[in-house]
Amino acid sequence: MMDFFIKGWVGGAVVAAAGLAVMTAWNPFFPDIPWLAAGMLAAAAAAGRRFGWRSGPVAAGAAAAAVWAGCSLVTPQGAAPVRTLIYGVDGGTFAVIDAMGEELPAFMALRREGSRAQLTSMEPMFSPVLWTTIASGRMPDDHGIRGFFVHADDCRVARFWDVAEQAGQRVGLYKWLVDYPPRQIAGFWVPSWLAPAAETWPPELGVVKELELSRRLRRKQVTPGRSALAAAPDLIRAGLRLSTAVRAAWWLLREKVQRPDPVTANVEQQLLRGWIDRDVFVRQLYKESPEIASFTYYATDGLAHLYWDRYEKGGDELRAAYRQADAILAEFRARLSPDARLLIFSDHGFKAMDAGGQAGQFAPATARLKARMSAAVGPVDVSRVGAKLSVGLQSEAQRAQALLWLAQLTDSTGQPFFLTADTPDSRLSLALTLRDEHITPARMQTDTVGGEAVTDYVTLTDSYTGTHRADGIFYAWGRGVGAGVELPEMRLIDAAPTIFAAAGLAASVEMPGHAVIFEEKARVQELDGLIEGLPWLTGAEGVEEERLRQLGYVDGK
Repeated sequence: MMDFFIKGWVGGAVVAAAGLAVMTAWNPFFPDIPWLAAGMLAAAAAAGRRFGWRSGPVAAGAAAAAVWAGCSLVTPQGAAPVRTLIYGVDGGTFAVIDAMGEELPAFMALRREGSRAQLTSMEPMFSPVLWTTIASGRMPDDHGIRGFFVHADDCRVARFWDVAEQAGQRVGLYKWLVDYPPRQIAGFWVPSWLAPAAETWPPELGVVKELELSRRLRRKQVTPGRSALAAAPDLIRAGLRLSTAVRAAWWLLREKVQRPDPVTANVEQQLLRGWIDRDVFVRQLYKESPEIASFTYYATDGLAHLYWDRYEKGGDELRAAYRQADAILAEFRARLSPDARLLIFSDHGFKAMDAGGQAGQFAPATARLKARMSAAVGPVDVSRVGAKLSVGLQSEAQRAQALLWLAQLTDSTGQPFFLTADTPDSRLSLALTLRDEHITPARMQTDTVGGEAVTDYVTLTDSYTGTHRADGIFYAWGRGVGAGVELPEMRLIDAAPTIFAAAGLAASVEMPGHAVIFEEKARVQELDGLIEGLPWLTGAEGVEEERLRQLGYVDGK
């Protein structure tokens, strides 16, 4: 019996080594902590020596040495083939980066070794609108994306990946808003968190979206879904590393044993998603060899909405996201060749919710307003950031109808419930704020809006403590970039021409912005014809509304 037990240790070590070899063949990045694998095998050798089975230490020790050497030889050490890498840090703001200082060594090094500028955002300040403007260099009324309930094929203009593809460049696109459904391209394409289904290109990367959507799918009984353990082989093939697998296993154990509070759980889950995204993206850079690629990181936005007040009091929730964004940046820089270029953008910055009146303690509701307004004037898109709403419209005629209807939507005093304002960067978007922001529990019990309970139009909440501000970030690093240069203020519409110039692509005369660094090629007359008849994958209806609710952009069930 003892002999069987000892042989079991050695057999386990051999099986572990064989399994690791298979996973390394699937994904050469997997064994990123070879000491752990080798240590486990060495432990098996020690067990064999302890119980006197002489061949055990030899077999397990040899396996450990082989694992160590194999990991060192197989893991890619050279530069990734990408020439232009775009790193999106959603909601990134210098107010946090500069305050954290040396906690973010990669960002600090980039400031010393590259160039940076304050990027000024635009209204309506919703991420799908802004990231589409960054990608296309066109105003919202041109590209047609005005809210969250949109798909990639709703965009009416060409974006940088469309132009790069037509120019013969291989493309890598990882979670850029708005990018669902994807297309079959030379390269890879993983849609962002708005995607309602798991389509990716190539299809085997769908495991990333499958896990991201698993809770929603189970709740709606769309599909039983797979557990993380069942999905592990596909995740490893896609790029998952041993260090991330260990983090995931440790978190699953903590969930079961410690039952962490909701804040801790939210932060840990977002960070784990960030490591998985990093792993898969880097693996695809080497596997698919794109010449231009983008990676967008979202925890800096999601955690700022919820925990900005904690950040201002010294809390670690948002800081943890910035540290992860910094670690990802450090790896990107380390993997780029001397001829490559790295561009970093945010779509906007962040600040505390407004302190005037009761703002920051209430949230205007979207569901009932959207339903009632759509019935009166035709389909509209209603989204929320902080104490403000944005209404996306389809035409000037609908805009006039909407203004008239809103003027007649009165509270119990007979005054319009909403104040309306033009959105300077989009004629077909209206900004709404509450005329009277003094929202109290007593008023919630008695007031009405258009003859309906006020509770259908506003809620009391302290869940969202951070909101968007116009001051975003831009960094450039790599070939042709000056060291330690503070560039003049950059407009959002300057982002696309800068990307085009960095990638050697010709922008169009339709773009109102200009490259703030790098020399532009001669502009062409138009690029929008490139998107006519593009073959999109099937796609599913709608968007991922649970995430929108978590971030406070919409409400409803």
